Amino acid sequence: MIGTRSALRYAKAAVQKAIEDGQLDVLAQDMETVYDTVQNNRDLEAVLQSPVISAELKHNTLQAVFAQCSPTGKNLLRLVAENNRTKHLDGISFKVKELYQEHLGLVEAVATTAVPITPELEKEILTKIASLTNKKVTLVNKVDPTIIGGFILRLDDVQLNASVAHQLNTLKQTLRSNAKSWQK
Repeated sequence: MIGTRSALRYAKAAVQKAIEDGQLDVLAQDMETVYDTVQNNRDLEAVLQSPVISAELKHNTLQAVFAQCSPTGKNLLRLVAENNRTKHLDGISFKVKELYQEHLGLVEAVATTAVPITPELEKEILTKIASLTNKKVTLVNKVDPTIIGGFILRLDDVQLNASVAHQLNTLKQTLRSNAKSWQK
């Protein structure tokens, strides 16, 4: 439910209110906790998704689970529960994080590699990306051994696939199309 318009509307309203109140950093931190918790707890996610459980019970559950949240975060959780939008809570919290980063001029680049990136290589990648954008870039490294080698770099809506698996796939497709033309 991360990409829903409803999630974006709630996130925009919450971020705007937090900016007005000077609580944006606190809200972003709360929503990071909410997102991680919902993503890693299938039982909580089932409660939030259930149409059978009342909004009041969902609200009480959220207040208990996220008791450490700030009043700003708790207020958003209350509003989401009251309006029966708990099934979008992961999306709302994710969008708050995105809007927070956008507000700060940050952009997240995701580098998928077969092995973890060394600090030296991370610094080199960040320097190269910084020359392409005027925003502050943070690098997230995802390890996926199935790409065999190389990397896949994703920055906003742009993806550069320089993985060995992709190159092998491209070569395989080229050989197949050439084999078909040879058979004619």
